[in-house]
Amino acid sequence: MSYRSTFIVNAIALAIVGVLFLGMPEFVLAQFKSEMYVATLYAARFMGGAFLLGGLLLWFLLDLPVKKQKVIAFILLAYSIGGFAMTLLGMTYIGVLRANGWVLMVIFGVFALLYAYMLFLQPKPTEAKPRVPRKPKAALPPSSGQNGLPQ
Repeated sequence: MSYRSTFIVNAIALAIVGVLFLGMPEFVLAQFKSEMYVATLYAARFMGGAFLLGGLLLWFLLDLPVKKQKVIAFILLAYSIGGFAMTLLGMTYIGVLRANGWVLMVIFGVFALLYAYMLFLQPKPTEAKPRVPRKPKAALPPSSGQNGLPQ
């Protein structure tokens, strides 16, 4: 799996979640059985805008060189680990995500494992050296009269 294909999947996931939080925050918060105060709805819309912006930004970073994509992958690994930790905290200690918080943990966990594999365990592709075409052997001129046989 390449950085490009992982970025595509991550960008689409971020954009979908962003559009859902931006357009239908009541529906999304109801899935997690979270409180629905006016401030919570505005915060959910703000978070949806941030997710959508992250997805669009990631989509535009697809055609970077591989070395720069690796730096972006390190950032996304830290983002996924942080999201996993915050979801775990939101489910256990704070109690904001009362139901279906495991879905977020699975998504963040899968992306964290995927980026960790790509950065640390994936075998590096070896680039083949370009082959230089062979030079043709010099042939004897046809008019020399020498065929290499003794006379």
